[in-house]
Amino acid sequence: MTTEHGNLLVVDDNEMNRDMLSRRLARKGHTAEVAEDGQRALEMVQETDYDVILLDIMMPGIDGYQVLEKLREDHDSGDLPVIMATAKDASEDVVAALKLGANDYVTKPFDFPVVLARVQTQLQLKRSRQALASAHLRMKKDLEAAARIQASLLPPDQVVDIGGDTIAWRYVPCDELAGDTLGIVQLDEQTVGVYVVDVSGHGVPSALLSVSLSRVLTSEPTSSVLWTTDPGATEPRFASPVEVMTELSKRFPYDMQTGQYFTMVYAVIDLGSRTLTYASAGHEPMIVVGAGRDPELGASTGQPIALVPAMIMESTYEERSIDLRAGDRLYLYSDGIPEARDADGEQWGNERLAAKLTSLLGTGLDDGLPDILETVRQFQGGPHFDDDVSILGVEINAE
Repeated sequence: MTTEHGNLLVVDDNEMNRDMLSRRLARKGHTAEVAEDGQRALEMVQETDYDVILLDIMMPGIDGYQVLEKLREDHDSGDLPVIMATAKDASEDVVAALKLGANDYVTKPFDFPVVLARVQTQLQLKRSRQALASAHLRMKKDLEAAARIQASLLPPDQVVDIGGDTIAWRYVPCDELAGDTLGIVQLDEQTVGVYVVDVSGHGVPSALLSVSLSRVLTSEPTSSVLWTTDPGATEPRFASPVEVMTELSKRFPYDMQTGQYFTMVYAVIDLGSRTLTYASAGHEPMIVVGAGRDPELGASTGQPIALVPAMIMESTYEERSIDLRAGDRLYLYSDGIPEARDADGEQWGNERLAAKLTSLLGTGLDDGLPDILETVRQFQGGPHFDDDVSILGVEINAE
């Protein structure tokens, strides 16, 4: 066992006790200062940082109980351990001291090996707490840095205008790191691709997979799965939604070790013809709303990616199309919205979401997204979401 050396304060009105304890503790490698009464002890604590205090209970003037109460106003038991010294068999003193925040106790007359062992125990506990606090701080800083990196992979602006058509999004992680991601990729002058991804689980493992997916869902043809090159061709073309899902299934196969999988919806919108083509890997249905039309839900066209081994179930996806009209709005979102639950465990659901989206047709696209999130928060009765939340809306130019 590692021997810890500390800066100790011995508080006792008996000079012989002070001298004996301080000398013997010093011979064991500790720095041991002394205070002859409670008032002096409180003054010394203001001037010096001590690792452990040995505090006598019975002292004239300010007794040990009063000193302990004052100490606990500014120092908790983990920050400044206090070992009380009490008369042998005075159990009521021990109980009172522990209730006031003492860490341990020793009895008089002092048995020095016992005193030394209890000092050593408190020092080791304090060092362990300090190491844990330091590790927690490092982890917190690392998580904050990782969250900044993850956020940097999102579209640079929350509102994007492409040829008069508007795209807006919101992204709310439930923890420091999220398993959700979303993207907007302009494929050519009149074609845009939009996607939302939801990785299973939370925390670092989900965020790592989410970041990996963001890296391959970029606008750079040489490294993105959103582009492909036909045999014999020299120039890449943008991939169809089914080709994107199929390629992702190849790059991210089932992994028994991690058990991670993800759902995704990818839509390609021809802004000229106002045609939407999409494929979905087990994701929440897209919702299209517009004046004079009932909400249309684009159902999933295939299983989540990496959910089961390819040998058990082949990953096949269907491509579907929806004709859009001027003024229509398309929404992609993660399951953190429809699966939000109220106090009775009831889910908010896609029907409520579709009704809410329809009610917002007279509100600006970007202005409506915070309204949706606030409605979900009120439904679940708390300020924080239980899951990551992503939503992306596209409004077709009315002209």
